[in-house]
Amino acid sequence: MDNAIKIIRSLTRIQERSTIFEHHREEIFAGINLAEAHCIDKIGSMDYANVTKVAAEMGMTRGAISKISKKLLNKKLIDSYQKPENNKEIYFCLTEQGQNVYIEHKKCHNQAMQEKLALLSTYSEYEQSIILRFLSDINQKYDKKLNEEI
Repeated sequence: MDNAIKIIRSLTRIQERSTIFEHHREEIFAGINLAEAHCIDKIGSMDYANVTKVAAEMGMTRGAISKISKKLLNKKLIDSYQKPENNKEIYFCLTEQGQNVYIEHKKCHNQAMQEKLALLSTYSEYEQSIILRFLSDINQKYDKKLNEEI
């Protein structure tokens, strides 16, 4: 079988299996979807997080972040506040429960990073450069399609 077909089939298997870890994720992040977890991550990692800053960091619209932040406020994962000198702008910070999600999200990302780094260390620098080029090309195609849809 042609290597190109093997690569495509392997990528398809990766996509199909990406749901394997959902059960573990659901135990840690009960009732929190992926966008909400990433929003919590951004709020937890920036000073004076607001809709505009979070939207820019996540590559989403301000409207989408407003909706997500309302859900997070209702779930008591974030609080909103205003600076005394600026009553117009609303900022977000994590609640204790939100901080727990933030920490667990970081742990999941760090564990996944370590596992992937261990796997990549078995490849030469040259092989890694080819893998990087291939994945970059795929991401460019997806980015182009996403931009065409907007």
